[in-house]
Amino acid sequence: MKKEQVVRTFKLADAVLKQKADELIALIDRDITEFTDRGYNTAKKTELTTARNTVDSFPSDEQLEAVKINLTEQKDAARNALEKSMRSIFKMAEHVFGLYSAKYKEFGNAGISQLSDAEVVRIAKMMSVTAEKYLPQLADEGLTSEKINILITQREALDIAIDAQAQGISGRDVATESRVEALNKLYQLSTKYAGIGQDIFYETNEAKYNDYIIYDTPSGLPEVPPVNPV
Repeated sequence: MKKEQVVRTFKLADAVLKQKADELIALIDRDITEFTDRGYNTAKKTELTTARNTVDSFPSDEQLEAVKINLTEQKDAARNALEKSMRSIFKMAEHVFGLYSAKYKEFGNAGISQLSDAEVVRIAKMMSVTAEKYLPQLADEGLTSEKINILITQREALDIAIDAQAQGISGRDVATESRVEALNKLYQLSTKYAGIGQDIFYETNEAKYNDYIIYDTPSGLPEVPPVNPV
């Protein structure tokens, strides 16, 4: 069964949630006597701080996206280099065998710019074999064994870059999902202990009660600022 997509269970900006968790840990340390009476102990503090540290250790969405973009750029550069070599060999074959000859068609589909990455790799492999086969006929057009080897190397580089890009995208998706799960866990623990703090100081200490209020808005502030009394 397909796993359901993990979504955020809160509206707070990630950085704000982490900041709120930092503040909450400090507040609980300040009010440790009252929280100890409510069952808060070393193990529960460790759970809370670990959740905070886990969130802090994850790369941001911007960093993950930057990795994906970099891998895509590397793949595109590898493809461009390979296509340039392939076009040169197509042109050599056209000059010697003619555009509509059977021998020219052995080099593969010349419309490589319209093809997928995987198809370009496949045709480049076909071309390297065919170019080797017809090297004596194409030598006068400038084809050499060295150029065929460069073609093979460029094809292998694109093949590797395609895999790296796919793994990068998959890794980004996994990391993003894990990060959201960690954020949800931190939010769940933060609201739990914030609620306990509010309960402890309800009607006994308004300032401390207010310390434990977490507004679930992107900024962490109330959506409608309180009206100052006239």
